Amino acid sequence: LVVSPAEREWIVGRGRQAHVEVLSNLHDVRGPGLPFAERKDLVFVGNFLHPPNVDAALWLSREIFPLARARLADVRLHCVGSHCPPEILALGTQPGIVVHGYVPDLTPCMEGIRVALAPLRFGAGVKGKINLSMAHGQPVVATACAAEGMHLRDGHDVLVADSPADFAEAVIRLYQDEALWNLLARNGLANIAEHFTPDAARDTVRRVFFAPG
Repeated sequence: LVVSPAEREWIVGRGRQAHVEVLSNLHDVRGPGLPFAERKDLVFVGNFLHPPNVDAALWLSREIFPLARARLADVRLHCVGSHCPPEILALGTQPGIVVHGYVPDLTPCMEGIRVALAPLRFGAGVKGKINLSMAHGQPVVATACAAEGMHLRDGHDVLVADSPADFAEAVIRLYQDEALWNLLARNGLANIAEHFTPDAARDTVRRVFFAPG
């Protein structure tokens, strides 16, 4: 069992003699949350025991967010996640960045903040931070690494960018363009419903665990 088509292709492409099925993250579609005009700010969510999240938050804060904030003067970046090391806590001294650490309920972040960011530069699997945001109708700007294996299309249900300048430009565009924001929010919800709900996984579970023989 693997969590994404990209992982299945990796295994099959190397001639492994194995029966490979995709059984991915499961999320409930929580609904659209607040509308565009009632949301503000940016959010990064990640457990900081996971090295890709530390790298992503530092890269975001040092190289991407200053470019975005230069054109979105009042915007704030909220860093949310448990086990913050000193270098993450120190980001809270940077103008516009709020480091929250652990929060018991992510729902207000998902339903009230306008744009989620997933600037992962390495890692594997399916990214729960993207699933979680999309399940709440919160559009995402992601790197290609973060979007891998998640059935996402740039400009349809996510914006994808890999350089600091391109990532910041995508953030600015999405933050200001209500029509684009609504498109990504709507299609992100549809992506979760199609690929990442218990209903989406039911046939695979039946085939793997309950089929005769």
